[in-house]
Amino acid sequence: MGKKFSGREALILAVIAAIALIAIGGYNAWRSFQSFDESVLTEKDSQLYSLVRSDDINIETSISSFEREAETYLARNSVNTALDKWRQTGEKASLQNALKDNTLKANPIYADLLVIRKEKVSMSATGKTDYTFLTGRGPTGLCVCRDGDGNFYLAYEQDATKNIRFDALINLSTFYSTAINTNPDRQVMLLDSAGSVLLTTNDGVTLAMEADADAEGDLAETRDFIVQCQSENNSEGRMLELADGDGREYTARMVVLPSGSTVNGQFAIGMITNYEEALMPSRLVARQMLLYGGLAMLGVLALILMIMYMSRANRTSSEELRALRKKNEAMEEINQKMQALTHHQRLETIGTMTASIAHDFNNLLTPIMGYSIMTMEMLPPDATDLQENLLEVYNASVKAKDIVTRLAELTKKGSEASYKDIEIDEVIQSALKVTLPAKPKEVEVKAKFDAEGVLVKADRTQISQLVMNIVLNAYDAMRDDGGTLMVSTKQAGDEVIMRFKDTGCGMDAETVSRIFDPFYTTKESGKGTGLGLAIVAQIVETHGGRIYVESHPGEGTEFRIYIPTAGSGMDGLSWGSDPESRYDTKRYTAKVFRQELAKAEAARRELEASGEEDAKKQ
Repeated sequence: MGKKFSGREALILAVIAAIALIAIGGYNAWRSFQSFDESVLTEKDSQLYSLVRSDDINIETSISSFEREAETYLARNSVNTALDKWRQTGEKASLQNALKDNTLKANPIYADLLVIRKEKVSMSATGKTDYTFLTGRGPTGLCVCRDGDGNFYLAYEQDATKNIRFDALINLSTFYSTAINTNPDRQVMLLDSAGSVLLTTNDGVTLAMEADADAEGDLAETRDFIVQCQSENNSEGRMLELADGDGREYTARMVVLPSGSTVNGQFAIGMITNYEEALMPSRLVARQMLLYGGLAMLGVLALILMIMYMSRANRTSSEELRALRKKNEAMEEINQKMQALTHHQRLETIGTMTASIAHDFNNLLTPIMGYSIMTMEMLPPDATDLQENLLEVYNASVKAKDIVTRLAELTKKGSEASYKDIEIDEVIQSALKVTLPAKPKEVEVKAKFDAEGVLVKADRTQISQLVMNIVLNAYDAMRDDGGTLMVSTKQAGDEVIMRFKDTGCGMDAETVSRIFDPFYTTKESGKGTGLGLAIVAQIVETHGGRIYVESHPGEGTEFRIYIPTAGSGMDGLSWGSDPESRYDTKRYTAKVFRQELAKAEAARRELEASGEEDAKKQ
């Protein structure tokens, strides 16, 4: 036998285990902090690159829109006519007017429209000709130029004729302000593909400068990094030590997307943000998690100690409870066996009675069926109404004969050999028509069939019998005061739901618990056998369905029957709780339900007795 630990030894082991867990948790927390900055950095870079790609799309959109407007205007006949006139005769007025009156002026990034002849500016919309081109035409068809005042432009070139072209200029400072999403928490730098011009902001002011111009401090460091990434065509991120407007140093994160990796293809894009501000909240949360995690560990340790103490005090009570539970389970098993025996005895009684009367019923039904057929044959051809009425009598007799057979088989499982695919709506409508002669005058029947065309694999006679039994019971419940019977069908997944709701006298809980017991009836002697609903439950069971009932005195009764559709299979009756129903049939003996009622009544009496004792003490 293994060694048994005393309570003291177990307590010491629990404390040692708790300390070990705390040590392991602290070590792993320390290691997590080491990798925390790297994970935050990866997430921050991902966010920055998402913002960079957003700016990239804006840049591409602005440039493409400007190019389309320039192409559209320069393709006009008036522009080409003025150009030909100038080229052939030297007359400039027409072309100069065409340049001044161009439609590009409505675009906010437009700066000027030039005519270049033999690589020299011959004329412009603004009259300026002191433009110097810093780069040649790039892969995007654009180049960079500068005027005499030091302003930088992006030129969209379009060839006109030999040695003559148009250049539509974009003001780079204005372009930067409109295309870049400005945000005080980050700074964006643009470097053209040739590495000649740099665009950025300084204290909220757009700054355009040559990339190789002298620069100091933060501007020089960030400029050198974006130039390096552009020259190496490499997307990269780097930590930089920068200073804010007040001279306070901080750690910044800069990511760069070279022009070869951008959508616009003209500019490399760099973005700078304060890394410390992004990291601080996450680090604070991590520290708090470590602190609160430690407190939670101490709480768990205290809980373990308390549980160990309570377990010793409750060990004896637990053993007694287990013994009582075993006794209760044994008694429950005996009770279930007694219920099953009683059920089988009732079914045997039903079989004996139905076998003795089946022959007499058949003798009564045979002449009804025969005379119905003979009378129909004697009727003239135009007596269609009488023929239909006699046909209903004949069909009802056939169904009655099948019902007698069905009574004899009440204790057996229904054979699926006689099951066929039937349309449930048509069967219910036919059964309702058969019951109409028994309907009291003060009773109204309302029907809503929403399962048209839905088939179920069933015995047509049994389903008809089921409908007639429920409907006739509803008629009896409303015979004195009248009312309404509502019949409806609908498909829900692999099942068809049949609902029968009347506004009759209703039933109390005790009656509901027994309505599916064979021979149980609340009707006067001679007006009911108590077999109707027992047969209904048996039919539902043999068809693999479910049946629920809800009833209250004075409020009527509702039956809900679920039958599987054809092809969904019948796995047997599944009696379970229905969220819409107050009462569950619990098979048609309903013993379990009555047992629960008895328990509830005993609990109620116990509470009342306890309340009386408390009142006496007070």
